[in-house]
Amino acid sequence: MAGEAPNKKRFFQALDLLEHSDDDAQNDEDTRLELLISGSRDHRLSKPSASHRPNLITFPRANSDPHPSSTEQEPPRIGISHEDISSRPTGPKVPTVKRSATTGTMPGTKIGVPAGKKRRVSSVKSIPAEQQIFKGLIFFFFPNNDVSPLRRLRIQRAQEYGAQRAREWGADVTHVVVEKGLIFHDLLTHLKLETFPVNVVVVNECYPSDCIKFHSVLSPSHARFRVDGTPEIVEDEGRPAVGEPTVPDSLPLKRSKRERAQSPEPSQIHDSGGNSPVVQSSPAAVTEQVQQSDISTTLRGRDLLDDLIEEAKATSHLPLDPLDFPDDETTAEISDVESQESDSESDRQKANVSRDKAAESWTKNFSCMQKYEPDSRIHNPNNRTIEILQQMLDYYTRTADHWRVLAYRKAINALRRQPTKIVTRTQALSISGIGTRLADKIEEIVLTNRLRRLDNTNGTAEDLIIQEFLGVYGAGLSQASKWVAQGYRSLNDLREKAPLTKNQRIGVERYHDFAQRIPRKEVEAHGEIVRRAVQQVDRDIQVTIMGSYRRGALDSGDIDLMITKPKATLEQIRSLMIDTVVPQLFHNGFLQAGLATTSRQDGSKWHGASTIPGSNIWRRLDLLFVPGSEIGAALIYFTGNDIFNRSMRLLARKKGMCLNQKGLYTDVLRNGQAKLNSGRLVESRDEQRIFATLGVPWRPPEHRIC
Repeated sequence: MAGEAPNKKRFFQALDLLEHSDDDAQNDEDTRLELLISGSRDHRLSKPSASHRPNLITFPRANSDPHPSSTEQEPPRIGISHEDISSRPTGPKVPTVKRSATTGTMPGTKIGVPAGKKRRVSSVKSIPAEQQIFKGLIFFFFPNNDVSPLRRLRIQRAQEYGAQRAREWGADVTHVVVEKGLIFHDLLTHLKLETFPVNVVVVNECYPSDCIKFHSVLSPSHARFRVDGTPEIVEDEGRPAVGEPTVPDSLPLKRSKRERAQSPEPSQIHDSGGNSPVVQSSPAAVTEQVQQSDISTTLRGRDLLDDLIEEAKATSHLPLDPLDFPDDETTAEISDVESQESDSESDRQKANVSRDKAAESWTKNFSCMQKYEPDSRIHNPNNRTIEILQQMLDYYTRTADHWRVLAYRKAINALRRQPTKIVTRTQALSISGIGTRLADKIEEIVLTNRLRRLDNTNGTAEDLIIQEFLGVYGAGLSQASKWVAQGYRSLNDLREKAPLTKNQRIGVERYHDFAQRIPRKEVEAHGEIVRRAVQQVDRDIQVTIMGSYRRGALDSGDIDLMITKPKATLEQIRSLMIDTVVPQLFHNGFLQAGLATTSRQDGSKWHGASTIPGSNIWRRLDLLFVPGSEIGAALIYFTGNDIFNRSMRLLARKKGMCLNQKGLYTDVLRNGQAKLNSGRLVESRDEQRIFATLGVPWRPPEHRIC
């Protein structure tokens, strides 16, 4: 206790100097203060004895010693040894300096970030050099483009872990990553090679992700990574297979019996930092385990499971990492106004008004709550910006980039509600629903009347071919990319050379028919033909034209007809349509092809193609079967548009309900994203009652445009 008082005195003197210092770097001051406090805390908690005390407590603070030695040449610092403390005279106690409680920032806040805005986290991760398992490797991806969001992510992850991407085929390529669905012959045809280089590894798309998952370059010879059609390579005994990785951090292969006999020392397992206790086994136990394992491995051949088991044994002594769960969606908090028991009618009315305001405060920003202003689309000051962003939206829709589609739709919807022109990045960032990247694009469009990213979307001939193939019915982005990788360059190539399914061949033959917009009058003509055919069988069946037609659009991409009957079940409607009406329409020459007919007993859709008399243009036609008990919910669902429907469903979810094409349900329990029960049906027959139950003002179909 004798040396504790001088130590405290010295502490408060240093703290006083911190208060009155003129340091320009606030971060340095915070760091020094933390060191100062931790030094005091360590001294207070440890209470070292006279025989064992730290020799020096150092606070790296420039010019902070009030009594520096005149002969000291090293940079000034506060250095207090316990021997010096006991020899120094004690003086009057220095009063404690209290720091302001408002100094610095509140925990969890970020300087420069507006309230209510989340800082966007870069999608490119910085991986430490020691974890870059692909360093020195050069990957050639096949197909070699990043049009697909999944392939783009796969390329990005490989680059984060040290791989270089080869945009052109060359002698320096070490690995070729082939997408599933393509075969080895497709790769040879694309590269125009007769034989493939023996020093290049050919693996499928699972290889990079599995290597990253296990933090090591795995052997490409496993069957899991094999590309169909790849010739098998016979390995010489004692030599690794062609393309076998020689990276030191790869999972080690089991040693042969001869190697184990020469070095029968007990195994020792350490963690990466060398701090984990050593796990040792007796030589006899190790030998017995290895022999048993080696016998089973020899009988069936080594595979990926052996490597995984080996890694699990090597890391069994390490603690399990905590699972990372994604954050749930940010939920709006409603302040419930609890009115006390009172006989006063005015008090109850005030409480009701407060509840209404609280509810309005968090629901008003939903798209379904916004009043439709048709003039805002015509005279909107941001029309040029919206036009270019819409083109980007169309591009991402074709490439099935789901999240970017949602982001662009949200931004376009937000811009349509702005009464003034948004010209700067700062103005764009102040709008809810627009992030930093879209804000930069908006500013670029205003300043240059163009968008470089849009110019680059169709920059290569390969991209243009993919865009054309995406217009084929029954072909998605994956199929279009495979066709390009297989060497097809036009619709004629597909028609003459490609092995097509029945629907794909119809899509190629009627490519230009399906690409045309359908005028409103022609949509009505198709609907009337179906209505007459249906009512000849059952006069109580109703046929309603849905989709963009019901929203008042002048033309449509396809024709959606809802077939329903007030007191009929789904099975009754489906049987009547599939067994009677559809064959009759084929016989009359109206229906030309059935593209997707549901064969299950609960099937509710029929997709096909039709033509009206006097025309040879095929139109896409969908028949939607809806039982009478679900008419109201189906009207909302099949009318759209999709943004309006998403907004309605999200609002229902925030209120603990669920809205789908079958009805509105309450008392729905969820565990994160998963529903634990289906809930209790509230309404399904009446469209307007569903709006009222959710608290959404009634929007006629022509106003459901977001």
